[in-house]
Amino acid sequence: MHDKAGNDRTSLRAEMLSLLLEPLGVDAMAGPAALQRFAKDVAAVAHACGCVGLPPSGSTLPWVSHAVAACVEEHQLVRLATAEGRTPAPDGGRSLRELKRLEGLRTHLRALEGVPADALRADAAAVAAAERLLPEFLEPCRRADQEWPKEIWRSIREIDIEPALTDLSRRPGGRKAAETRELVLRHSATAARDLRNRELVPLLEKVRDFVAAEESCEAVLSERPQWWRWLVPDARLGFRSDRRDALLWAIEARDTGAVSGSTVDMLADDSVRALIEHGLATGVVSTAVFPVAPAASSAARLTAGLLAVTSRTDINELRAFESWYRRNVGLFDRVAAAMDLWRTEPDLHEALRALVGELSSGAVDTSRSAYRDIQAALREQAEACLSRTSYSAHAIESEDLVEVVSDIGVLERELRDAVAVMPAARGRLRVAIVGRTKSGKTTLRKALTRDADRTGIGRGAHRTTRETSAFHVGSVTYLDTPGVAAKDDDLDATRARAACDSADAVMWNYADTLREEESAELQRLLLAGKPLLVVVNVKGRVVEPHRLQRFVDDPEREFASAAGHIVRIEQVARAVDVAPPVVLPVHSGAAHEALSTLDRELGDKALQASRLPELEQSLTWLLAERAIPLREVRLAEAVRAPVAAFHDRLVEELPRIDLALGDLERSPSSDRAALLSAFRTVGQDTRDRLEAERHRAKERLPDVVRDLGGVDDAQLWSDFVTGLEVEGLLSDLENEFELEARNQGMVLRAPASTPERPGDAQPRVRPRPDLKEKAARLGTAAAKGAATALLSSVAAKGIPKKLAVPPPVVTLSYVAETLTGVAKAVSGEVGRARRANDWWTSTTTTEAEACLDALFDGLAEWAARMTDDAMAQVDARSEARSADIRGTRERFERLRRLLPLVRSALEAIDLVLARRLLALAGGDPEAIRRVRRTPGIELRVWTDAPRVADVRARLRDQFVDVLTERIEIRTDAGCLGTRVGSEGNTDD
Repeated sequence: MHDKAGNDRTSLRAEMLSLLLEPLGVDAMAGPAALQRFAKDVAAVAHACGCVGLPPSGSTLPWVSHAVAACVEEHQLVRLATAEGRTPAPDGGRSLRELKRLEGLRTHLRALEGVPADALRADAAAVAAAERLLPEFLEPCRRADQEWPKEIWRSIREIDIEPALTDLSRRPGGRKAAETRELVLRHSATAARDLRNRELVPLLEKVRDFVAAEESCEAVLSERPQWWRWLVPDARLGFRSDRRDALLWAIEARDTGAVSGSTVDMLADDSVRALIEHGLATGVVSTAVFPVAPAASSAARLTAGLLAVTSRTDINELRAFESWYRRNVGLFDRVAAAMDLWRTEPDLHEALRALVGELSSGAVDTSRSAYRDIQAALREQAEACLSRTSYSAHAIESEDLVEVVSDIGVLERELRDAVAVMPAARGRLRVAIVGRTKSGKTTLRKALTRDADRTGIGRGAHRTTRETSAFHVGSVTYLDTPGVAAKDDDLDATRARAACDSADAVMWNYADTLREEESAELQRLLLAGKPLLVVVNVKGRVVEPHRLQRFVDDPEREFASAAGHIVRIEQVARAVDVAPPVVLPVHSGAAHEALSTLDRELGDKALQASRLPELEQSLTWLLAERAIPLREVRLAEAVRAPVAAFHDRLVEELPRIDLALGDLERSPSSDRAALLSAFRTVGQDTRDRLEAERHRAKERLPDVVRDLGGVDDAQLWSDFVTGLEVEGLLSDLENEFELEARNQGMVLRAPASTPERPGDAQPRVRPRPDLKEKAARLGTAAAKGAATALLSSVAAKGIPKKLAVPPPVVTLSYVAETLTGVAKAVSGEVGRARRANDWWTSTTTTEAEACLDALFDGLAEWAARMTDDAMAQVDARSEARSADIRGTRERFERLRRLLPLVRSALEAIDLVLARRLLALAGGDPEAIRRVRRTPGIELRVWTDAPRVADVRARLRDQFVDVLTERIEIRTDAGCLGTRVGSEGNTDD
């Protein structure tokens, strides 16, 4: 496998070899061939040193094979995503693989259908608000829905409810009432036709309440995030708990650090969800859990490196690397064992260190492995402290607790991100060749590459380089840029500036004059601390052989004008208070002519006289002494920056979270007592209202009993019970419990076994004595009484036979006696009828009172059970919330214990870097005992008192300008501060 032309990326082999040899500071810039030879030498040295515990051949192969499989899996997922018409992000494959393995994902895929991204990004506090508010607005809809058959609902709302209610309340026989009844029944099921008008009225009122509830819910949703509608796509179905659970799962996965927020957001894409389902169903890729190698081992470095290059390595390269690795696995295992043992084996350490000097790359970076070790140690400690905590359903009810949990989860996720993967800082060194148009950059390029071809070398005023191009010389990649200060546009300068920013060092090609635009660009590079080598290109004409010979005979005559240019460069540097760069006069044209001249002796002399070899030596020094250390600085910053950002976040957030958590810890007992007291009061108030209603019902009972005894007894009794507003009492009790719970931030849930509400018991009513029968019985009794009285009188006195017409006195006597008999007979019947009616009234009243007592006793019992259940929920919620708070506190304490570890990691990173820079400056790295740094502002170095002057002198002049504005040398007795660039010292 070889590097591609025009591409400065190293091959996968070189990357893996350099990762394997990382403890020695070996970089991939040496090239794969040199690295493979070096690796064989390492294996030979390890074998000669007799390293103990050497692994059997193939011991690292499983880790690498799993890493290759993971990379291939990402490519497969990206391929499937592309086939679905998606354009995945650069790390989309990794995110898809992360999602595919996420615990609990499959159970929520269906519920997440159509979920918007803002719902997945929602805070759990918003979900808590939705859980409290939405059921409140949807409950009237649910209750109304229970009163009508389902097939009615789609059309019944087309009725104009208010006029229909008015018309149905009219006289049943009226035309309006009949028409409205038919209108309602046309929208109803067959079963509804048996209902009377007065039975249709409460149902239409339910419809009206339903419409009002929908409008209220719509008003709430219009003021809330869009994803609330996703929770209630159909208001009649009530709150979508399955989707709520899926949303909470996604939020928890994000806040607990299981996945990143951007990865969770991918679940909002239906095609991604379908892709995950398809991948899981068809088994295109492996779902095996990736094994974790020991953090500080060579295997861990290899697998981390493979996973890091996934986005820029295709499947064929991965397969080819795996095949090559299998063929060389014995070599890899031996080298891996040596790298894992080199710290603990002194002889091996010295032997391997001696091999480093044989590499062609010159200076090497030995700090990378130290940074990785620091990162691995911090990651190991973090993973030991970070454990996901499960929370009860009651946790979501407290917005404060939700916010604390979310804040802790965000910090944990930031910690995982901070110690995730060692950033890439490898490959060839990059040197940008920059200068004004027609300054000779292309000529210099051809001289450096020993290319005698004249094609592309500019003539006259025409510029030839319009795009940045790359060429390689050894382990260095040069970037040939367009000229700055172009006459017609600034596009060339923009491209040249971008190349400078991406390069490790810059060669500024200077010729003739230094214009204002060039001076500004040169100053920008100097202020940026970019390693800079200024080449004063002497452009004397040497194309003809005699001119070239004259230049060889007296090169100083051509270079005489360079002194003035060097002064000009120094003036430009001092104008911005920056040390002048190294300036070298070079005759690029002479060096290029030397390559094509037929006289080889003349060509060799011309090449030496052109000072090109001196330029190449100076560039080698610049790269070794400045560019590579700057790479180390960039690497240190890439490792340090996320850890430092996390440290600052901890310092800022932990005190605030601690205070919020303390308030939560103090609140459960008081909240519980307040809520229990409120529930007792509500329950007692309900029982008092029930007793009052019972007395009022019994006071109205005589009027109700008076109307009983007919065929409509059941309806009369039902109307009487309905008029008692029992339904309102029950609803009020539930509503007051829910209201009190909401006031305390709690949501009452339906108990596992909801007590049944007492039914309407019907009194047994015997038939009332018939009044017509009574009247007939009274007439019969009167006739019988008159006849009896008359016969008795005749029998007692007799009637004189001689008297054809009795005298008046006699007649009155007989009539009086007859009437007396009638009165006695009627009186007897009336007494019997009265006793029968009194007995019926008494019996019916007793039966009705018993039904009322049973009804109200059942209501009282039901209210007591509801109160007990609500209080039990409070107790359970209080205990669960306390457990949630304890779990949050434990999680918080684990996070707080990481703060000193993170601080120690930062100091360790700074110490490695400062010691490395001091060593490159020629000092003893062990002179620095401790370091603390503020990026871009201050570097504090602790050293022994006798070494203060030496450390200060070396750090002040070497590399500190790329680290900080101020360096401070400290001892146990005090400190001395030095501002970079100044000559004096100031006591701190």
